[in-house]
Amino acid sequence: MKITIGTRGSDLALWQAHFVRDRLVAAGCEVEIEVLVTRGDRIDDVPLQNVEGKAFFTKEIEDALLSGAVDVAVHSHKDLPVESPPGLAVVGVPERAPAAERLLVSPDAFDPKGGLLPLRRDARVGTSSPRRQAQLLALRPDLEILDLRGNVPTRVKKLADGNYDAILLAAAGLERLGLDVGDLITVDLQADLVVPAPGQGALAIQVRKEDARTTAVVERVLHDEDTARIVAAERRLLTLAGGGCNLALGATVDRVGASGTWRARVFFGPDAETPDRPARWAEATSEEDPVRAAEAAFERAKDPTAPRSGPLGNLRIALCGAGAFGSRFAERLAALGADIVFEEAVRCEDIGTSNLAARVEALGPGDALVVTSRRAAAYLEGIDVPTGVCVAAVGPTTARALHGADIRTDLVGGGGAFDLAGMLELKEGARVLHPGPEEVLGELDRGLEGSGAAVEHLPLYRTVQNEDFVRAEGVDVRIFQSPSAVRASLAHEREDASAGVERIAFGETTLRALEEAGLEGWAPKHGDREDIVRALFRR
Repeated sequence: MKITIGTRGSDLALWQAHFVRDRLVAAGCEVEIEVLVTRGDRIDDVPLQNVEGKAFFTKEIEDALLSGAVDVAVHSHKDLPVESPPGLAVVGVPERAPAAERLLVSPDAFDPKGGLLPLRRDARVGTSSPRRQAQLLALRPDLEILDLRGNVPTRVKKLADGNYDAILLAAAGLERLGLDVGDLITVDLQADLVVPAPGQGALAIQVRKEDARTTAVVERVLHDEDTARIVAAERRLLTLAGGGCNLALGATVDRVGASGTWRARVFFGPDAETPDRPARWAEATSEEDPVRAAEAAFERAKDPTAPRSGPLGNLRIALCGAGAFGSRFAERLAALGADIVFEEAVRCEDIGTSNLAARVEALGPGDALVVTSRRAAAYLEGIDVPTGVCVAAVGPTTARALHGADIRTDLVGGGGAFDLAGMLELKEGARVLHPGPEEVLGELDRGLEGSGAAVEHLPLYRTVQNEDFVRAEGVDVRIFQSPSAVRASLAHEREDASAGVERIAFGETTLRALEEAGLEGWAPKHGDREDIVRALFRR
């Protein structure tokens, strides 16, 4: 029996075609390979999500199959649209290669203390996949994501040539090709961090429905029913989400426990299914069927009240301070799956400073106005900031609050007041005005040590104990946002000092308040909130 295989011409596609050929030859078939060029191969300088249509890597091969020019089409399952064209069917799904994602990192950019991903801060990571982009930014918002096209060897070469600090690829392709990656560092990522694409690592053998003879050979020689069942469950999520290989959707199904329970884990990027919701992870199980597990995980991902999953999905975290006002950090923890509760141990009250406008307008060229909270930004509304004064916001949330107060922003940080201080370009004798809370954490002052600049703190509000403070129950971690929050919470802390709750302090001043109370805890270096994220993940 003679069979012609249709395939793309990349190294990986040819490996896949030869894998299928060898199986068929061993079964007594005479096999030829026909290399075809697809639309995805021709458009190699534009991100595929910017190109209209679907089936970028399959349509031309399927057309050849329908015309009779080839008898078998070999695809990467993750490239295949959810439905085959009329007249075609996937009848063979061989045993699967590893479905995981693999990070290749330049030695200069590798940081084993990088937390959720072992990359130095602001590393440049290459990927052309919306799913990978969304997950990378959910794990590490500081990363710079750059488009990456080309076949697997080309991508690895671009990394080795210094165009990127790291690239993210499917482990299956690297293993099948047996590429020598030289001194690049290889990191396999767990599925609870980066969820692979539906069907990743699996092949799809497609034939004409009317070709019963070829179908029988493929099913006998190349089909693994267990793999096909799992891949079908993963691809069910593509159908539920609207189909298309450019969705920011990850899905993986496996069996866990002695009973072999089906477990489905999914990831939806911020632009998938519900555009106004942030990226999120979800997980569900089924004793009966992998498709049911996948459908349940999909429903959980859509439901904001469902139990959370993700890198911090097993943690219940209490933020002890002034409640939810401006808590961008709480949003960060929740996005990673943590269950967040707010303990309003203190409340804010205005001090009534009347000379804020005069202090701001007294600044001159080369000076800086540093704003470290949304609350402080609101006080600045209607005040004219002199030309030449650098207005610096501690993060995007504060920058948005400044914009709402009609105040321009020249500099936006992302790692706390200490990091923001390092971003300021100040000359000897420059003045730095910091309007904000009466009780400061000291991060800005430490960050500006040795700069020759003079920091002027201007209290606008203070925190006072909230008499109606209610303690959250059943938390794993308690994060104190200020020394006053520690003091307000002190009686409760002494009551459950042996309860095993981990205590974390925002800033060294808050940590000292814990120590003075005789309570154990720790603070991130220089107030870096991402240090907390890293520690919670390792926990």
